[in-house]
Amino acid sequence: MKEYLKMAWRNLGRNRRRTAITTASVLFAVFFATVEQSFHLGIWHNLLENVLHSYTGYLQIHASGYQENKNFDYTFPWNEDTEKALHVSKDIKALIPRLESFALASSGERTKPVIVAGIDPGKEYGFSHLPEKLAQGKMLEPEDQGALLSRRLAEYLKLKVGDTLLMISQGYAGTSAAGIFPVRGIVRLPAPEWDNQMVYLTLPTARQFYSAENMLTTLVVDLRNPSTLEKTAGKLSHTLGSHFEVLTWKQMLTELYQQYISDVGSGYILLGLLYLIIGFGIFGTLMMMLNERRYELGVMTAVGMKKRKIAVLISTEVVLLAFLGILLGIAAALPVMLWFHHHPVTLSGTMAKTMEIYGMEPEIPALLEPGFIFKQGIAVLLLTFMALVWPVISVFRLSPVKALRR
Repeated sequence: MKEYLKMAWRNLGRNRRRTAITTASVLFAVFFATVEQSFHLGIWHNLLENVLHSYTGYLQIHASGYQENKNFDYTFPWNEDTEKALHVSKDIKALIPRLESFALASSGERTKPVIVAGIDPGKEYGFSHLPEKLAQGKMLEPEDQGALLSRRLAEYLKLKVGDTLLMISQGYAGTSAAGIFPVRGIVRLPAPEWDNQMVYLTLPTARQFYSAENMLTTLVVDLRNPSTLEKTAGKLSHTLGSHFEVLTWKQMLTELYQQYISDVGSGYILLGLLYLIIGFGIFGTLMMMLNERRYELGVMTAVGMKKRKIAVLISTEVVLLAFLGILLGIAAALPVMLWFHHHPVTLSGTMAKTMEIYGMEPEIPALLEPGFIFKQGIAVLLLTFMALVWPVISVFRLSPVKALRR
């Protein structure tokens, strides 16, 4: 095999123009496929990061039945020992406790149903980056008795920092819940659904308001690596047992997940069409190379070299060209992806406003992930092998007499 590699490498250097054309076809194939996939996946990565780190998270733990009913009959007690026991995987970055429910908020003559989230400020701020969304006032302190309102809710209720918010609801075990809370700050949430109705309280204040001492409704699980989602969900389900439900974002945000699957699927169809064009391009350059060398191959056959060895030599040359083209293609694509990863394409006009409405940043970043870059190289290498089939067959069908006629 060493002799074949040496001969193939010398043959590539003997006709540099032909080698450059063939290598360039593979190079551009890898370049365009990698850059296209990088932007396509980058859009969805950006969207999911914005949505999941705004509130939902990758995983949530509830008492069994809470997701369907969402009331205080499905709360669970919480302590530090339970929290330590749940760190069953190194993939878990943080556990964010919440006490979530509904209430009727009022100010003056205006009332509105709201979502109340009792949070641990330190853990919540590190997860959802609420301080970055602060529009007025200040954030809640750990023992604060006040409230943090979303911007559109504050505008509807005509509340400002320092005003008081009245809320009434039903608490734990059917008790009545009523309270007056000073407005400490106003935050601008990206998604309209949350910006219209969110009220944040500290966890102790929410527990006191709902008479739910030491209880939680939700435990958000933040992951170090999103690719471990299913594995971590399985570990947590096994640890917690049947009294708890562990839900992934795919189960909680089914419409978003279906849209994601649909869009990624259509992206693969487009990528398949691109691969088809690329495959024909590679096939054309290989046939050109074979036709140019027909006389040379005829001479090799006439002097006694077996066609099997000629086919191995041609295949070795093509594999070397493919690897060279793939490496150069990835090397050419990396600077482009790196630049647009750190300097995303910024949108403007109607498209930017539409993305902001749905809680997305108006930009298109490129995704840098070794996995899909490696897959593009493998895909183009497979295309090269497929394109090589006919040239190899042509070698075995080669007639030395016809090949030596000029």
